[in-house]
Amino acid sequence: MINPFLITALLPILALTACSEKVTIEDEESIGDEVIQMIMPQDGKAVHPEFGVEEWFAFGAMSGVGEKAANGVAQAYVFENGSYALTMQLNIEPAADGTFYEAWLISEESGALISAGHLGNFFGDARHQLKFESSEDFSQLLQVRVTLEADDGNPDPSENLVAQGQLRPTKR
Repeated sequence: MINPFLITALLPILALTACSEKVTIEDEESIGDEVIQMIMPQDGKAVHPEFGVEEWFAFGAMSGVGEKAANGVAQAYVFENGSYALTMQLNIEPAADGTFYEAWLISEESGALISAGHLGNFFGDARHQLKFESSEDFSQLLQVRVTLEADDGNPDPSENLVAQGQLRPTKR
């Protein structure tokens, strides 16, 4: 007997495939290549091409603050040579002209803030990325915040907190 739930689930897919059309490009002009380099585990540990094997790893979900809709993930690593890396993918509306998003690592004990840099938005949509690398070990800074900053040259964080997350150390 055929499961009615299965038929209900597959029917929209079949309808979409029946309506598909073939799209071709007339000339052979390339729009370029997109290369996204990510630190990926190999045999249980991530290996950075410059810093070596991971010795510590933490990750955490990012979410919007207040009325600001945002979601994503942050990942932090310490490698065998002592280097630290933080990567983040954050989905949030693009910053208005004259503003940008900046990520911060926060000390729970002292409240000290370390700038991890500006989030990149290479496609002009909600997808924002960050890659922060340092020879200093920041593994004790487990809070991550994102603020909306005016492009005015002021290096201090604004009060406009738009997203935050908590890194959770994890053994692999």
